Amino acid sequence: MNVVFDVGADDGFHGILFAFFNPKINIIAFEPIKGSKKKIKNNLSKVESFFGIKILNYKIYNYAISNSNGYKTFYETNYKVGSSLLKPKKKLDKFWTKSKDQLIKTVAKGLKIKKKYKVKVYTLEKFCKKNSIKIINYLHIDAQGSDLKVIKGLKSFKKYLLEGIVEVSKNNKLKIYENEQSYKELKNQFKKWKFKIYKIEEVQKNYPQYNIYFHTN
Repeated sequence: MNVVFDVGADDGFHGILFAFFNPKINIIAFEPIKGSKKKIKNNLSKVESFFGIKILNYKIYNYAISNSNGYKTFYETNYKVGSSLLKPKKKLDKFWTKSKDQLIKTVAKGLKIKKKYKVKVYTLEKFCKKNSIKIINYLHIDAQGSDLKVIKGLKSFKKYLLEGIVEVSKNNKLKIYENEQSYKELKNQFKKWKFKIYKIEEVQKNYPQYNIYFHTN
């Protein structure tokens, strides 16, 4: 089976629309936030209703992806898309706390922990073995600080990955989670794996995180 993985699916719309426009590719999405699976399925129904079709190549799983299997504490924050397996830092750099940018202010204020709970965690290696994945056409990761761990969890299945995108902080000073990976750490790891970065862009203007586009050998 050939797939696109969407790790950190949020409301699901990006993956659902990709499935709509690429009916021959299986889109597998993961989102661990409580209640997210129901929300995403409702959004799927809305898209199907709007276009008058059934989207059969999209699946959503309500668990997290990382570099180990089992159960881990998940931190759901007031700014829901900032929720993560990593604990938000208690003290952020003044870039976050003193900024007048509305988005940055929203993120900084919203990173208070709303609740925490245990979630099921899988590696992509385990998922690929269980589901006979042969080719990973694309890997989209937005795992709030754990993106590099998601790729590490592929283990031997990295050789079946073609390309993807990850999100990382620009540098250590601007991290917002404990044990979060920075661009420098990701760059060094990609060099060891012989992954080639072909595009780097800011997530949004003046936002201290990069979208890193890459492809493999």
